Amino acid sequence: MSDLELHLSVDDAVRWEAALAAFDQLTAGYAPDRHELAAAPRLSHWRRTFVPAVEPALYGRVDDHPYLPGPRLVVTSRLLAIDATAGWARCLSRLYRLADPIA
Repeated sequence: MSDLELHLSVDDAVRWEAALAAFDQLTAGYAPDRHELAAAPRLSHWRRTFVPAVEPALYGRVDDHPYLPGPRLVVTSRLLAIDATAGWARCLSRLYRLADPIA
């Protein structure tokens, strides 16, 4: 009998697999096209943060999120890649269109 404890659900494993596939694409030079950006939730008044203090993430107001109704303040899942100039960030769970950062 093993004492192995897994602290990653199947859903989380699927999210990690999708995120790693996205990460592979990003490191190969892929960038989201205008159609993907148009379909992505919009994150405004955002800033970089760490959750918990060792994982990079973004904090801001999200609109058009597929699971969160209305505009609301959020902390994203782990930040995988960001191109603020191009206006996008890829987090563990999804791609975000970046609007204005917090002043």
